[in-house]
Amino acid sequence: MFFDALGINWWYEPEGFALRFDYENFAAEWDMAEDELLEWRVPQTFEHLDGKEYWYLPDFYLPELNFWVEIKGPNPTREEIERAFILSSMASDAGRTKMREAETEAERSSAFEDFLQQGVFIIYGDIPWPFPREGNIFGFGARHHSGSDFFDEPIPYSYGAEEFERKENEFRGLLMGQRKLCWQECPLCSKVGVGVLGEPYCRSCHDRVAGHIWTHLTEYRGVSDAGRTEATKGLLNSGFFASGHKSPKLREAYSAARSARFEHGQSPE
Repeated sequence: MFFDALGINWWYEPEGFALRFDYENFAAEWDMAEDELLEWRVPQTFEHLDGKEYWYLPDFYLPELNFWVEIKGPNPTREEIERAFILSSMASDAGRTKMREAETEAERSSAFEDFLQQGVFIIYGDIPWPFPREGNIFGFGARHHSGSDFFDEPIPYSYGAEEFERKENEFRGLLMGQRKLCWQECPLCSKVGVGVLGEPYCRSCHDRVAGHIWTHLTEYRGVSDAGRTEATKGLLNSGFFASGHKSPKLREAYSAARSARFEHGQSPE
């Protein structure tokens, strides 16, 4: 009912997967990326998964979004997180292969968009009402859509020992997955997807508007880049873009899902 209310096509239990994690290939990808923060952690964090086999039958596949979706209880278990991680890793490998094998620019562009959009998500807990307050989705993906890098500046990692250990333990526990995710609708273009609660959703719209403001401010002489940055932040209502989880369309979808559940004899609580 939820996906129907949002106009999202879905396949129920579309295909089962025999999951097996390719540790060497995954580690090589990180080495090629030369990510100083993460590449040395790959062996310590993921090696125990190599050779482990799972049978996985996701609840839903959303073909237009390229999302695999699992519906779970109060909190996902470690094994459920591992299954979602391995499926995400396999889907990423398949996406890279599709890009490499594309014969035309159009095919390559389409494969690249699918690769960026792909996500594996675990929806857990009760159906939120009237909207999520802490996030009700954990998963892999959504980074391409949520947040914004328009105002980002390179910041060196300078964590103290205690903070570094805390982040390291969190990294190991979540296998690089994201918490605090929820369904969102862009208040400008009406795109629906999964994003981080409290961050601007649909970064393309957010950054396009920020870019327009920045460009307009360059017409004022004597305004430094730092001044334009602060002025752009002041003129841009980021809270507007971070309110996508409260859209009327999503509220109607949650209401439809709750009504369908109650019709089957479950209580509102």
